[in-house]
Amino acid sequence: MKKNILSIVFFALLLSCSKKDDSINEDKYPYYFTATINGGVVKYEANDIDSEDGCGISAPSSSLGTSDYDIYQGTFFLHGFEQTKNVIYVHILKYFTHDPSGSEILGMLHLGVYPYGVSEVSSSTINGASISYTDANGKGWDSEGGSQTGSSFTVNEISDNPDGSSGKVFKASFSCKLYDASGANIEVKNAVIRGKIFNP
Repeated sequence: MKKNILSIVFFALLLSCSKKDDSINEDKYPYYFTATINGGVVKYEANDIDSEDGCGISAPSSSLGTSDYDIYQGTFFLHGFEQTKNVIYVHILKYFTHDPSGSEILGMLHLGVYPYGVSEVSSSTINGASISYTDANGKGWDSEGGSQTGSSFTVNEISDNPDGSSGKVFKASFSCKLYDASGANIEVKNAVIRGKIFNP
């Protein structure tokens, strides 16, 4: 009986240590990403001071002439400042028929549920979330490459950034499929991201 109790105590301690290792230290790291990707845990934590990971603003765009604009606004994380692998971008995509104003760009982000977007740089663009991931081997994966049936994306928090390094900070939870150039896919499950968005 004593042996069984010791085994239970050891197992409980092991679980508590594992849980602590997987948790996010929000006091030290205001920016973070965690998810299960292709069956493995991926985690980034950044604080702009002494973190090994980095977080920044991402705002690419595409346009054709003066009437078709696909605008992305979001955040990115990278590990060890290595830009060719271990990088994730999380964007909101929206199509505009004109070069959008600052207030229109700020209006792209709101609390609640988003579909997944696909850029066509035309009225065929599907507005919504867009995820890009470069894995540890340097291989690129993208949510825009295939069906997102059963996927989800929800913005849970929007706040001003007290450190001034971005206009806002947002937190989102999502699950999706990411595709490579050949159409193969990997799954992102139970993702949570809190990152910088919008230029200050």
